[in-house]
Amino acid sequence: MQPTRSLTAHCTLSHHPAGQPLLTVDNGYAKAEISLFGAHVLSHQRHDEPASIWLSDKAVLDGSKPIRGGIPLCWPWFGPAPARVGSGKPSHGFARTSLWTLDGVSDHGDGTLVHLSLRDNEATRQLWPHAFELELDVLVGKELALVLTTRNTGKAPLVYSGALHTYLQISSPESVSVSGLGEPYADKLTGQNGQQQGPLTLNGPLDRVYWQPAAHLSIQDGERETRVVSGNHDSVVVWTPWLEGARAMTDMSDDGYRTMLCVEAAITAEDGITVPPDEEHSFSTVII
Repeated sequence: MQPTRSLTAHCTLSHHPAGQPLLTVDNGYAKAEISLFGAHVLSHQRHDEPASIWLSDKAVLDGSKPIRGGIPLCWPWFGPAPARVGSGKPSHGFARTSLWTLDGVSDHGDGTLVHLSLRDNEATRQLWPHAFELELDVLVGKELALVLTTRNTGKAPLVYSGALHTYLQISSPESVSVSGLGEPYADKLTGQNGQQQGPLTLNGPLDRVYWQPAAHLSIQDGERETRVVSGNHDSVVVWTPWLEGARAMTDMSDDGYRTMLCVEAAITAEDGITVPPDEEHSFSTVII
């Protein structure tokens, strides 16, 4: 076990007791933890405020499976592997189950910037035959900002989809309404398309892709408002497993659904995003 190492005045690198490298940022604005397994933001909490990001109390953190909660990176596909990738591939891709490289940490006036990267290797090429550099920039400050950049380092175009699968911490489902989602959505539970009328409220399991979201979403939770501002995505996914879904998961307590709601900046269109050789594409989300 390596000792804890200070990287900047506000950031340390240690090993989680379960064995994965863990970054802890604690600056004048907030405290956050980021696992190098999956470049996974595990937590973010502004000082003297409730946590903004939810992590399951049964999350498996030893690298043996994806982490339940936090902000998983779904890449280079979202959900089941699309036909262009082939069958038998892991759901949500492999970025969230790969060990990333820490490229740098720096403290700034508006927070601490963490830069992580993942490059193609033999294991990734078996799942997805493309050369790439994937970079995640995380700004931990008064706001929590993530930018995921896909760079094509190969000789042929690549096509990707994905999501910044943000688990927001909520006080209870009954307290929450979500505004700014737009009207048209695809309901992945029923297979039907629908039209959202007014703010979204929670009263059962939900798995929807909203196709025309506003740039700014508002999650009202009693007196507390969280804003989610995303960019360069094509949709927003809203998901809660509810009781029956939570019971079916070994890494979520039965009542875990009552304190989380996923509101995810996503690229879910069937065509995905095409990145030509030597070019890049980024999308982002900010939790305010």
